[in-house]
Formats: sequence, C-alpha cells, structure tokens
Amino acid sequence: MRASFILVVAVAVSSTPLRAQDRYLTAAEYSVAIPLGDTHRFDASGSWSGANWEGRWMGWPYMSVGTLVGFNEFYDRKSGTFDFPGGAATGDQYRHLLVIPALVTGARYFTANSDDPRWYIGGGAGIQYTQQSFQLGLQEKHRGNWGIVLVPEIGLAFAAWYGTGGIVSLRYHLPTESGSFLASGQRRFQYISLSAGFGYR
Repeated sequence: MRASFILVVAVAVSSTPLRAQDRYLTAAEYSVAIPLGDTHRFDASGSWSGANWEGRWMGWPYMSVGTLVGFNEFYDRKSGTFDFPGGAATGDQYRHLLVIPALVTGARYFTANSDDPRWYIGGGAGIQYTQQSFQLGLQEKHRGNWGIVLVPEIGLAFAAWYGTGGIVSLRYHLPTESGSFLASGQRRFQYISLSAGFGYR
C-alpha cells in the first residue's frame, strides 16, 4: 500500500504544470528488453511488450530531473517434459514476468542548447513491482514483490517541430532481490531495455 501511494505521488508531482519559462519534455515511449541473469533463466525470450511515460524538467543548461513510470513483459510458451528440483512434469508450460518501475530520474547533457540533439548520461532510482506467473497444464501459480531498482542509462534527446521532441535511451535495470519462486533462494530480475519515445516540450 505504501509503495502504491509513492507511485501515485510521483505521477501527480510530475504532472504539475510548470511556469512558462521552464523547459519541459513529456514523452510516451515504446520499450523492448533483453533478459539478463535470473530474468534470462526464468524466461530466455526477449520482451517486445513494454512502454514508458517520462517527464523531464530541463531547468538547467546541462541537466534535467524528472520521473518515469513504465513496464516490460517477458513471456514464453512451450510444450514437452520439464525437469524441476522435485521431479519432472509433462504438459503445456507458460511463463510470464511483469516488471513495473516508478523512478525519479536525472540526466547530464553534453551540450547546453535544448533545441539541438543532445547525447546524455543519467539514470533513475525508485520502486519496482515484479510479478512472476507460471502455468503447467491446469496448475497455475503467481507471486508479486515490491523492491528498489537502480537504472543507469545513456541516450539522445532531440527537438522536432511545433513544440514536439523525443528520447532514445538504453537502460540497465538492476533491482533488489525478489522472493524465490520455482527454486530456492532469492532472484534478481535484471534486464537491458531500449526505448524510443515522442512527446511535447
């Protein structure tokens, strides 16, 4: 409940109107992802289902601060015989992993003019909800977990026409460990995401 309240506050603050002289970029982004580590072991297929909403206040020549809320889904469907720590089972298997980060972000740009395409380095930190789902035949299990996530990134921010602009970013998602699921021990669901977005500035 407390994590949900923090998420609502972050979105509300980022949606607050700014003064006319402030430079602000808000963008909707499409995101794809490559699983790493425990994410790859849970589901080796990549994520083609992901999206972000990002807002940046560019109140300084070389810096911006903002917020980001998004999601990525990893899912895989197979049939056959599968080995588990307690034995083997045969049937149709479906694995699904949903991650929902809510971040406070910052970026450092290499040029000062926000009307030019600008490379940047930055990152975010915040909370993340992770839901694991597993189905084998008629048996289905789910598990959800809240944790902390750090997300360093590199990218390109650019202006377009008539007050529009966009972002292309490469992010590395490094969360805290979530609860064990199909095997003993904790799991850290890491992945790399590539996002491209367009919006107003």
